[in-house]
Amino acid sequence: MDLQIQPPLPKKRDFRIGILGSGFLVNEGHLPAYRKAGFNPVAIASRNREQAEQVAQRHGIPKVFDTCEDLLNDPSIEVLDIAVPLEAPSTLILRACARKTVRGILVQPPLGVEYGVAAIAVRACQEAGIVLSVNQFMRYDPSVRAAKTLLQTGTMGEPVFATFEMRGFPGWMTLPTELGWSTLRLFSVHHLDCFRHWFGDPEGIYCSIRADPRSKSYADGICTFILEYADGLRCVGIDNPVARPAQENSPADHYLRWRIEGLNGLANGDIGWHCAPPFPPSTIKFAGQGDEQFHEPKWTESWLPDAFIGTMAQLLIALETGTEPAISAADYLKTLALVEAASHSTQRFVSVSLEDVKVPTFPAATEKAERAGGEAKPVALKGRKPGFLSRVMSRASRISSPPMTDRTLNNFTPRAQQVLALARKEAERFNHNFVGTEHVLLGLIALDRGVAVNVLKKLGLDLAKVRVTVEKVVGTGPKEKMIGRVPYTPLVKKVLALAAKEAKSLNHAYIGTEHILLGLLREGDGVAARVLKDLNVNIEETRQEILKELDPNFGQSR
Repeated sequence: MDLQIQPPLPKKRDFRIGILGSGFLVNEGHLPAYRKAGFNPVAIASRNREQAEQVAQRHGIPKVFDTCEDLLNDPSIEVLDIAVPLEAPSTLILRACARKTVRGILVQPPLGVEYGVAAIAVRACQEAGIVLSVNQFMRYDPSVRAAKTLLQTGTMGEPVFATFEMRGFPGWMTLPTELGWSTLRLFSVHHLDCFRHWFGDPEGIYCSIRADPRSKSYADGICTFILEYADGLRCVGIDNPVARPAQENSPADHYLRWRIEGLNGLANGDIGWHCAPPFPPSTIKFAGQGDEQFHEPKWTESWLPDAFIGTMAQLLIALETGTEPAISAADYLKTLALVEAASHSTQRFVSVSLEDVKVPTFPAATEKAERAGGEAKPVALKGRKPGFLSRVMSRASRISSPPMTDRTLNNFTPRAQQVLALARKEAERFNHNFVGTEHVLLGLIALDRGVAVNVLKKLGLDLAKVRVTVEKVVGTGPKEKMIGRVPYTPLVKKVLALAAKEAKSLNHAYIGTEHILLGLLREGDGVAARVLKDLNVNIEETRQEILKELDPNFGQSR
């Protein structure tokens, strides 16, 4: 049987590719794959020019730019390949959209640290006419592609149960400790996307997390989830990439394995991405009804670098044919919606449906569908009642990091605390199950007094216009009563930490609305920061206006 592990390739392979980033994945994955496939990387830039030069020399890239901005300014670049740290991709995407010179962008997942940030990047690309695709490389792992073929041919019959299990830390990765989370959004997201790739969208998800006591940096060091499908299929993920059992004086047993059981057979596979290079070939063994033994095909391809041939190829095919890429960013938002639903589940201790996280219908997508005689629709699955696990497991038995609450913000002024209370009300008004940076900005505006509001007005902002802009970006969620307190997103926690740093840098013993405003701007990637930057609000100018507001004599010569 042809398991179709080789991805389709474009006829035109000389698209001029510009690489943003020079880390491990670029050096060991992207560029070896592109050379193997005959693609055409012509330029590279990263935060570390010396490192970029070393990568360019190794892989024969003719041009090294001093900065990412310089590469973006090169009109000859047709395709951007973005592989930079977690919080930077969305910023680079928006800058590329402002220039409108590239035709396509391939970006490393998860696209944004929050769903709203990713949605803004997707909208910007659609409005700029740029094809945006996500480098969801696991879909192109040879064993995963083989499993997809087995499902499509009906070899295993109707799928009944599927699992992903990950043990062991990829030593070539650097995790963002400042965000306080890692597993769900950096690792489980790949397994959730793979389940979607195999089986389509589930009805709901139940997710449980805990900090691994052997590595306490992350609230979600261990992440488990159950996907519930309408036809009865259940998919289970068990992910613990942070722990390193060998450090506890026991033998290591690291692996990333999957298994699919159907009515007529089963298949299981092993993906070697937890290993160190050179990576071993991915493997699969499967059997159908009537088989006396397992089929165990062999190949030389591994997830790295070979999976990266497929991810770039599907974008180049889209540019070549004028069709949607196989991994379109608009579709990938559904994977991120599933991640957000999982996050909500950990807070609410219930099974959560995708309907709880609104997937927006973008104007560009709507117009395209109307021209084709169709209709663009957001994801809208039926709401779900608390499942069996939700009913029988008490909250007291769950272990998670303590949520940040307004009571813990002792140094915040009464007005600053009022802003956070108003932010929570704004989230509830939008039927959102989280408090994001956009809600904090709306809380500042709703307060309508204090240093932050006065400064925004002096900068010439129409606060009513700001509110309307934010509301257009985030939209409203489904009507559903929230259980417990609406949690802060990781970005809001970061904003409040930055606000405290701003207060300290200004030698202020308190944290006021002005510091929250500076924190929103310094964070840079949230919805609030995007909206303010689009309205030409500059952090340094804002800081100067705050100092003038606090001291009318500031800046005057004596």
